[in-house]
Amino acid sequence: MSLRSRLTLLYSTVLGTTLLLMALLLYVFMASNLMAGVDKEIAQQSREVLLSIRIVDRFPFPLEEVVLPDVDVFAAPDTYLQVVNTRGKIIARSQNLAGQSLPFSLRTITKGQDGKEFYQTFRYENARLRVINHPLIIKGNYLGIIQVGRSLIAVDQALNRLKLLLIIGSFLAIAVAATSGWYLSKVALRPVTEISKIATEIAKTGDMTRRINYRGPKDELGHLADTFDAMVSKLEKAYQRLQESHSAQKRFVADASHELRTPLTTIRGNVEFLQKIGNSDPEITKDILKDIESEAERMSRLIQDMLALARADAGFQLQKSPQSLHEILIKVIRSVERWDVSQTFLTADLDKAKGITVNANKDYLQEAFFILLDNAFKYTPPEGKVTLEVLENPQEVGIAVRDTGIGISPDNLENIFKRFYRVDPSRKKGGTGLGLAICKWIVEQHEGRIEVESEPGKGSTFTIWLPTK
Repeated sequence: MSLRSRLTLLYSTVLGTTLLLMALLLYVFMASNLMAGVDKEIAQQSREVLLSIRIVDRFPFPLEEVVLPDVDVFAAPDTYLQVVNTRGKIIARSQNLAGQSLPFSLRTITKGQDGKEFYQTFRYENARLRVINHPLIIKGNYLGIIQVGRSLIAVDQALNRLKLLLIIGSFLAIAVAATSGWYLSKVALRPVTEISKIATEIAKTGDMTRRINYRGPKDELGHLADTFDAMVSKLEKAYQRLQESHSAQKRFVADASHELRTPLTTIRGNVEFLQKIGNSDPEITKDILKDIESEAERMSRLIQDMLALARADAGFQLQKSPQSLHEILIKVIRSVERWDVSQTFLTADLDKAKGITVNANKDYLQEAFFILLDNAFKYTPPEGKVTLEVLENPQEVGIAVRDTGIGISPDNLENIFKRFYRVDPSRKKGGTGLGLAICKWIVEQHEGRIEVESEPGKGSTFTIWLPTK
């Protein structure tokens, strides 16, 4: 059963139950009121009959005699009167009884001795009769009972008409409610239908640009439509990132294959040449082995860099803790001083780093600085200068690496953080093209950012900005 059908059935069931209870209460209320009216009228007539009874003395016998009134005076077409003595003999009755009598029994006469009037309801043929039994007590003596009966045919007819009206009205109301509910549920569930339609189209076509763009009231369904649009937007962005990641992965594999092929080809060629010449020329053999060692180291660096980026692609998260920035930079400078950087001059101003704490992974953050410093030394001539400087900003600290090297053209600046990208692949000092990509990933893991400024022929400045504790 569809949601629309279930809602319509629920509306109809709730309304039907409510109408049933209301109809039952109305029926009981009307029946009680009508019966109370009948009881009131016949009680009044019984009292009038009682008040009309006279007690006389017959001369010359001073004996009291009860004189009953003409009961026909109090009778009506649907109202009957009857007087019964204590022996169960009818001593008076209205002519409209036509020789019949109102129902009574010994129990009725006995109960009248209590001196209290009481009611009885009798059924004869297809009608009902309501009777009040009023004790006839004269000067403390119980002489019999006065019975006043009223036919309930009119009451029953009124109740039957009311019952029929309630049944027909209820069915009509339920039918109208079901029809209205069916239509209203269609209107109310229109956003859900639209969501289902668009979701089906997205599943079939893969078009993540589809949206519901709900313009109705901001109720639960409106919130659902907005949530669906937001979810699809996120899925679209995730899908785009996935496509970009897939494309980058394909480029990564292609570039890695190319990068690994070059040193492997060089090593294999040198090995084959060694096999040919044997030990005939020790100097050549020494140069070839040195070349093989250099290419092996290059392959090792490339593989390490590729592993680092593979971890990044797999969602690897760095474990960070509060670290002293000054101590990290001191260790970086001490390590760099042991590098073979020819005559390039290194200066460092680390005083501003004192007392600054950053949430960092010490080893990886040092690696980011090593990458920037290695590039600075690599592309700065021996007579040039590399500077490490600490900058301050509200809520963050910057570490700038400046060099007076060859610089980078504006056309290449936007691509330098891409994997395997090299400004000039023909340069002998060119690396694998992965260093800056790794550096950017490390900085992003530290919730920071990296900026670059460069001018060809004058040098470059790479600045890492990190949030402070």
